Parts: sequence; structure tokens; C-alpha cells
Amino acid sequence: MFARIVPDVAVKYGLAVARVGGVQKGYRNESYPLTLANGVTVNLIFYKREPSILRRITTADRVAAHAAQAGLPVRTRYDSRLLKIGNGYAGVYKYLPGQTISWEAYTKRHIKLVGWAMADLHQSLQDLPSDGSLLANELHELIGRMQQYFTAPNVRAAMAYKLGVTLDPQMFDGFLQLVEHSRKLAGRQYLHMDMVRGNVLFAEALPDMRWHIDDVSISGLIDFEKAAIGLPVCDVARTLAFLLVDCPKPADKIYKYFIDSGYRKRGGQGIAHVELLSHFIRLFLVHDLYKFLRHTPYESLRDNYHYSRTCQLLKDYGMISSKI
Repeated sequence: MFARIVPDVAVKYGLAVARVGGVQKGYRNESYPLTLANGVTVNLIFYKREPSILRRITTADRVAAHAAQAGLPVRTRYDSRLLKIGNGYAGVYKYLPGQTISWEAYTKRHIKLVGWAMADLHQSLQDLPSDGSLLANELHELIGRMQQYFTAPNVRAAMAYKLGVTLDPQMFDGFLQLVEHSRKLAGRQYLHMDMVRGNVLFAEALPDMRWHIDDVSISGLIDFEKAAIGLPVCDVARTLAFLLVDCPKPADKIYKYFIDSGYRKRGGQGIAHVELLSHFIRLFLVHDLYKFLRHTPYESLRDNYHYSRTCQLLKDYGMISSKI
């Protein structure tokens, strides 16, 4: 989308570019690795237009900078200036080595490392003053949108007829109660809330890398645009929901590697309010189902492995049922 204006924006930043790498697309951004004439590589990031994007960029930069001060390998600014492009923005960031891999390629070492990195991130952000978006507010709005969608008669009929599944709309009242309960609990802090495979960079392990097991290491964490203030158990649940769907390993092994071996053992962190973990996992799985239904034709969903796996997990949790 932004490829044609990369050279012009680089000039405005005073960058002498020798080579432009391929685009990497995120949820709210497009990133172009630029090799400069002096041999340094940076990321030129274009943020997609939305009403709250400036606030999200500011929060993301603040959270990442704080984590970097604690020694964590996260993506931070190379140039402090933020350039307005129409209704959007562009920024230049330091380049982190490594690459993302598919969930299917995750071994137990990868899962342990993600748990370890999340624990360290949570630890590093505990003393960052909380003056940003509240996760509870965002979840409340999300649940409202899902409730409106799933209670629409045409949606309920289409789900039953085309997909053979039904969903009890009363679950959304339970989700709202869960979120309101979480507001009253202590221990809220900044969270990443998007530690998924596209935002975790792996590389061959080197002795100076913070997170490594044998020959596998995490070389960087990126894309903090969903950062918000909430309970760490929510961050754990969001990543676990993805792992349970996409990683071809038994659920008990995923819990063991991510929480016990990664978050607790290597990261040295306990999970406060762990009794809420399964409830938030259910909420995020329903959200993933919602995204499938909103963005994919119903007729093609039966052949989608990730959709089928999400449905199976929700059936196991008793959240949806097959139409008889």
C-alpha cells in the first residue's frame, strides 16, 4: 500500500537508502526494512489510518521504550520524529534481527521461550505508570459488538444452516461480568496483548541473547500497538488461545511448556488471578470465531483448519454446540 512513497518518506527523514527490503504487514502497520548507505538497517513503519492510531502509537512507543530500558530486545525508535502522512503516520525504528515462524513449526522450546519472554516483559512493565487505555474498556466494547452480531436473527440462522453450529447468546452476559470483575482486582499493568507468531522473532541462539534454549532463541518482540492496562492473566490467555488453536500439540503439553516451563520456571513469575485464565481463554476463542465469521464467507469455513480447530475447542468448553 505504501511502497510507492517509501523513497520520499526516507528523504524526509534524511536517510540515505541503499536498499529497500520486502514489506512486512502487521495488524495496524506496514514495515519496510531499509539498508542505509552506512550499512545500518532500520524499519520504516507506516501506520494504518484509524481514529485512535496516534494514541496507540504513542502508547506502543512508551511501553516498548520502557521494556528496552530493562534490557529486553524490543523494537524502539531510531528517530524520535513521527511523520504525518495524510490521515496516517510513519516512523523509523531500530531493526531487530530474526524472523517469524508459523505456529505449526513451534517446538516445545519455542513455546517455553514465548512464555519466558512474556514473563520478563510483564516484570519489566510493572513499574511503568498506568495512564493509557484500559483493557477492560476495550473488552467491554468488543463484547458488545460480538453480542450484537451473534444475536442477529440472520446470523443465527446462517450459522445453523450453513455451519451446523449454535451459540448461546447468554454467554456474553457472563463475559461482561468477567470483565467487570477484573476491574476490581489488583495487579493491573501494561500488557502486550498481541504476542502472537507474527510479533515474535526467532534466530539461531548466540551466547549474549537473553532468551535462548539450546540453539533456539527469541531475538525480538515487536508491534506493541495493542498494549493496554490490564491483568497479566489476560495477556497469558490471549497467547494461549492462539497456541491451543494453531500449535499441533496436546493442550496439556502447551500449558506445561508455556506456563510451567516458560512463564513460571524460566521467567520466575506467578500468574495472579489464575482462576480467571480459562474464562479469558474462552472469551478470546469466541472473539476468534467472530473474526472468522465476519471476514470469511461461511461456505469456505468448513475447509479452514483454524476455524475448525477453534470450533472444536469451543465445543469442548461447552460454548457452542452442533445443530442436531
